[in-house]
Amino acid sequence: MRTFVYVTVSLILLSAVHIVPSKAQKAGKNTKTSSDADLVLVTVGKENITYGELERAFQKNMTRRTTRFGDVPRDSVMDFIELYTRYRLKVHDAFDRKLDQDSAVKADINNNRKMLSSTYYFDKKVVEPTVNMLLNRRKRELQAQIMVFLFQKTDKGDTSRTYQKAKRCLDLVNGGVDFAKVAMDSSEDKETGRKGGLLPFFTSARVLREVEDAAYNCKVGELYPSLVRTRVGYFIVKLVKNEPRLKVRASHILFSTNGAMDSVTASRRADSILALLNKGASFEQLARDNSSDPSTAQKGGYMGAYYTRSEGLETIRETVVPEFEKALFALTDGKYSGKVWTDFGCHIIRRDSTIVPDVEKERDFVKKEYKRLFFQNDKDRHLDSVRRAYGYVLNNANLTSLLRTIDTTKAAGDTTWIKNVGTALRALPLYSTPSAKYNVGNIADSLRARRDLRGTFLNTMGIKNAIYKMFDDPVTEKMSSGLEALYPDFAALMKEFRDGIMLFKVEESEVWSKLKFDSTQARQFWEPKKDKYLTDLSYDMTEIFTTKDSLAKVLRQRIDAGENISDLAKEHTERRTLKEKKGALGLVSTKSNKLAKYVLEEYNPAKGGGIPYGPFNFDKGWVIVSINDIQKPRIKTFQEAIPDFAPAFQDMTQKRLTEDWIKQLKGKFKVALNQKNIDKIIKK
Repeated sequence: MRTFVYVTVSLILLSAVHIVPSKAQKAGKNTKTSSDADLVLVTVGKENITYGELERAFQKNMTRRTTRFGDVPRDSVMDFIELYTRYRLKVHDAFDRKLDQDSAVKADINNNRKMLSSTYYFDKKVVEPTVNMLLNRRKRELQAQIMVFLFQKTDKGDTSRTYQKAKRCLDLVNGGVDFAKVAMDSSEDKETGRKGGLLPFFTSARVLREVEDAAYNCKVGELYPSLVRTRVGYFIVKLVKNEPRLKVRASHILFSTNGAMDSVTASRRADSILALLNKGASFEQLARDNSSDPSTAQKGGYMGAYYTRSEGLETIRETVVPEFEKALFALTDGKYSGKVWTDFGCHIIRRDSTIVPDVEKERDFVKKEYKRLFFQNDKDRHLDSVRRAYGYVLNNANLTSLLRTIDTTKAAGDTTWIKNVGTALRALPLYSTPSAKYNVGNIADSLRARRDLRGTFLNTMGIKNAIYKMFDDPVTEKMSSGLEALYPDFAALMKEFRDGIMLFKVEESEVWSKLKFDSTQARQFWEPKKDKYLTDLSYDMTEIFTTKDSLAKVLRQRIDAGENISDLAKEHTERRTLKEKKGALGLVSTKSNKLAKYVLEEYNPAKGGGIPYGPFNFDKGWVIVSINDIQKPRIKTFQEAIPDFAPAFQDMTQKRLTEDWIKQLKGKFKVALNQKNIDKIIKK
C-alpha cells in the first residue's frame, strides 16, 4: 500500500494518531444491576457492607477492573469477603481508639484532600466536559479551506502587521473574491496554499484547537466570521464538508505506470480485468495475479486495515491520495469502481465493508491527548474566572508597568532588580483579594523575602504564578468545597484515603511497633530447621588474569614446571587490585562469585592443595586459577543463619500478632455474613 499513499503533512496537523481501546472496553461492560449493588453481604459492627462496595474493592485491589465479583469462584468470593472484613475491623478499631482526633492524622487527611480535591475538581469541571465534547465531534469528519498568516520573530510581540494582512484577505473573501484564489496568492502555508487552502479531512484532536473550534462551529460552505488566532499566527477558516466519520475496509488492483507499463497499456489491462469482474471472476484472485502493488496483492488486494478519511489506515496512519479516497467513498459496500487514475497508475477499487467508529472506545486516547496538549491552558483560564468570581483580581496594566521597569532576564533572588522599582511604582495597586489590597511594593518585597519565591523568573508568567502561589490557597479551598456532597465517587475516594491513613496508624500501634527481634523466640524458630541453613561450597583461590592467550599458555607451562602461581600472579596478572595480593582471591562462594561458580561448573574440583586449572576464556580475557582449599557446606551457627531466616521469622511474628489482634476485634465488633444474599449473588 505504501506505493500509492502519502503522509498528510500540513502546518496545522498535529501528529499521527493511534487509537487503541482500553482493556476495560475490550472486556465489555459490567452486568451488575443497581439492586445487586445494594445487597448487604456482611455486617461489621454497625456497618453494612454491600455487594457494590465489595465489587469496587475487588476490582480495584485485585486489578480486575471489569470482572463481576459474583462471577468468580465461590471460594474466591468468600476469601475476599474475609479479607475485606478484616480490613474493616481494623478501621473500626482505629475509630474506636479515636485516632481520627490525632493531630497528625488530621493533617494527613487534610493534605490528602487538598491534593485529591483539586485534581478531581478539574477532572469534573474541565476535563470530562471537554473530552465529552471532543468525542462527540469525532463522530464527524470535516474538510476545510484555510489561509495562514504566520507571526514573525521580528514582530517582538507586536502582531498588528500580521493581523492587518490577514484582515485584508478576510475582507476580500467577505467581499466576494474566491477563497481559493486569495489562498493561492496570500496564504503563507505553501502546501495548502497551492491547493486553494484545501485541507484533507480531519476530525477532533487532529488539528490546532482554535482551527478545530472554528470549523466545527461553521455550517458547510460558511466562512468563519473572524480571524482565528493561534500560537503560530492568524487563520481564515471556511468549512467545505461535514460528513459522518466512517471506517471503511477496501481492496484495490493497481496497474502501475511508474515502471515499464505506459498509461495506454494500464488502461487496456484494467478494461480486461473489469470485464472479468463483470462476469463474476474473483476480485481477490485477480488482485493476486495482476496487481502492481505487492503489499496488497498478496492479500487479494486488501489494504490491510480500516481506513478513515481523517486518520488514514489504522495500522500505519497514512492517507491515500485524494482521487483514490474520493472514489472509495463514492462506492457502497461490496461494489467496485471503474478505472480510477492517480499519479501511481490506474486502480480498480472495491469497498468491502463499513462500520461507524465507537467513539467511546477512543475516550482514553482523547483524554490523554487533551491533557497533554490543552488541559493546562484550560485549567489556567478556568482558575482565572474562579478568581474573578471570588474577588481576586490582578491589575494587568500595573503588572506591565512593573515589567517595563525591571530586568526580565533575572530571577527574584537577584539583589539588584528591586532597586529599579521606585516609590511611585511601588504604590500602584497590583492584586486585590476580598479582604485586602496589595500594591507593587508589597508583591516585590515578598518576591525578594520569601525563599520559596526567589527562583521566580521576572517575566509575566513567572510573576503571575508567584502571586497565585501567595494567594490561591483560599481560592482552591473554596472552589473544591462541597465536592463530597456533589459527587458520591469523590466522597468514597476520600473515605478510602481516610480509612487508609487510620489503618496505617492502628497497624503501626498493634503490629509493626511490636515486631522486635526476640533472640529467644528466634532461636526456637531456628533450632528445628537449622539443617536447612548451610554455608556455601567455597574455594580458596589464586588467580592470574591476562588478555593475551599466548602469555596465559606460557604461564601455565611455567606453573607445570614448578614455578609458584602467586609469584607469577604478582608479576603478570592484569587485575590491579590483585597484584599486591599475588592474585589471592581468598575464600569465595561458588554461588555469589562468578569465577568460583565457573570453576565448579566446568571442573568440579574434588580437593584443593594448589591444583591449577586453565587457562580458560573468562571475563574478556584468559584465566589460570589455583584451588588452594575447598570448604564444603556445613550447618550455619545461629548468628550466621540470622540473615537467612529473619524474614520468615518476622513474617511469622507479624502474622501471629495480626491473628491475635483480629481474634480480639471479632469479639469486640460483631461480624455477620448474610449467606442468603451471598448465595443469590454467586448464583447470578
